[in-house]
Amino acid sequence: MRRHTSPCEYQVGAVNPAQVGLMAALVVIVTAGTLVLTGSWPLNKTPEPVPKPQPAAQAEIATPVPVEPPAEPKPEPEPPVEPLSTPDPLPKLDESDNAVRDAVADIPLGTAGQQYLLPGNIIERSTSVVYLMAEGEVPYKLLPIARPKAAFPIADDGLRVTADPVGYARYDALAKWVESLDIEALLSALDWLLPLFRESWSFYGADESSFDQAVLNTLDLIIYTPQVDASEARLVLKEALWLYEDPAIESLAPIQKQVLRMGPANGTAIKDKAGEARSLWVARLTVEG
Repeated sequence: MRRHTSPCEYQVGAVNPAQVGLMAALVVIVTAGTLVLTGSWPLNKTPEPVPKPQPAAQAEIATPVPVEPPAEPKPEPEPPVEPLSTPDPLPKLDESDNAVRDAVADIPLGTAGQQYLLPGNIIERSTSVVYLMAEGEVPYKLLPIARPKAAFPIADDGLRVTADPVGYARYDALAKWVESLDIEALLSALDWLLPLFRESWSFYGADESSFDQAVLNTLDLIIYTPQVDASEARLVLKEALWLYEDPAIESLAPIQKQVLRMGPANGTAIKDKAGEARSLWVARLTVEG
């Protein structure tokens, strides 16, 4: 006898179409929920547009800017140049006294110097002083300080006669006056009048240019006076005059023996001043060429 199989038994292990649809729906629901919960599927958001790729920008080439050189500092304005003073015209020799007085007016000369400027013919008298001193003489009559009035003092111990040192004081005033003179200022003030001194010198029959050397000769006589203590030098009386017994001393030029009679201190002061004057005079001649 043939057995009939029920529909349920016949379809054991088989999946009908309804079951397939139900399973598909479950898969879709689970997947959608997962995307929502993880944020992979944003809700109510419009997807942002994907930006189009921009073309690569070309690098700009910097244009070199010319560098200006630093401005040179403006030179400071030079101070205005004062016009050189025009020297006074050289006066005539016989009209030069006031020019000499004006030239040395601001230089301290002491009483002796002022007395020397009072008489006229200042330049002529000055060249005469140089002329006589260059010859080794002492121009007493032309100097502003007179010879000592007191007698020449001597010391006599019975064995020898010498100069008494007390007599040196007679020349203190002369030495102090010479020391006080500003030789540099005097030479500078009288420099422009030097041609007149040379002209006056020519009256002695000498060349004008020899005046410069005569000044040097005069100063050298004083400077090179031997260093001798006159109080130790023996004296002898001859025709009312006291002479040095030592020929080396007696043969000296009168101006050199005068320096000795002034005493060591005064004599040194005079020689030092002569040395200063010589240096300044040589420097002046060197500049003149």
